[in-house]
Amino acid sequence: MRFVLALFLLLFTAPLRAEPIIGIAFPPVAQPDHRAFTIAALSDLDVRHIRIAEAWSRRALHPTPNDFAPLARRIAELRAADLHILLTVELRAPDAACGPSNEPACVIRDDAPFEAYLRTLLHVVGDDLDAIQIGNEWDNRFPGSTSDFLAIHARAAAVIRAERPDLTLVLGGVTGRAGLSHALCFEGDEHGVPGLRDEEARQWLCNRGMAFNEAAQAGVSAALAIADYDVADIHLYDAPGLWPGAVAWMQRQTDRPVWVTEFGGPWPWNEPSDPAYQAERLAVYLDTIAALPIDRAYYFKLTDDPETFHATSGLYDVEGQAKPALSVFSQWMNAR
Repeated sequence: MRFVLALFLLLFTAPLRAEPIIGIAFPPVAQPDHRAFTIAALSDLDVRHIRIAEAWSRRALHPTPNDFAPLARRIAELRAADLHILLTVELRAPDAACGPSNEPACVIRDDAPFEAYLRTLLHVVGDDLDAIQIGNEWDNRFPGSTSDFLAIHARAAAVIRAERPDLTLVLGGVTGRAGLSHALCFEGDEHGVPGLRDEEARQWLCNRGMAFNEAAQAGVSAALAIADYDVADIHLYDAPGLWPGAVAWMQRQTDRPVWVTEFGGPWPWNEPSDPAYQAERLAVYLDTIAALPIDRAYYFKLTDDPETFHATSGLYDVEGQAKPALSVFSQWMNAR
């Protein structure tokens, strides 16, 4: 009897883990009509968290507050609509501030006025931000080493802690390659992609890329151990069967919370692209995300975007017309 009573007390007094907050990554906000569309769409979905981007390359080498006026107007309008903003400061900078470069990013020079740029940015828009991160998918898109990234992040973190200690500092998002490959190649988890045979996935992700996987795992693990941050960040796409293992791997590397600042699919290389299939898979993605021990997750994305790899993962098409996925997302949010 005492055992039954103790079990009852344990079950009904232990705190229950809340499902993660669901946001949207990179909704259209560049133009006034884009923002009006996004604000209305997110209100209908009861989504209150978004992730948007800023890049030094859009500003002067020594920007003044006036250089940030367009960004400030966008962010102020979004905040007025009660949206909470994670700002991703991409590692794209004016040419004079860059060392080694590629299209998505550059290694910011030691003598570049990066700190001054960040101080001005925070002075102008800091009051309207919820969280901030430096770099996006640095483990794959950044042209420097992990040490190069950590040096840039440390410079930024010092400014952010001094100027806006109230902001949540998110470690720049990783692609998920490290955690996903660990789940598939080392733990033997099933990928959960219909029609994709296990041997095909392992040949692509494990056999051909094992050296890359091990380097990615070492780099991400080092960053999580060394960097100054409040929240770790991972991106999860396409293979929901691997997501729990990927998050578990991340959590073994850090004692801080984990956010998923991008998730979605389907996989353009291996799955159909028709809207009905996308809607069917979206239900799986959302259920998988809800079961993960994370605090926040941002779906990619609100509208289709032909410039991205997941070009047709939007809830709306490029003309702003609703897709079947919108109904799935809306019903799922309403059922929470």
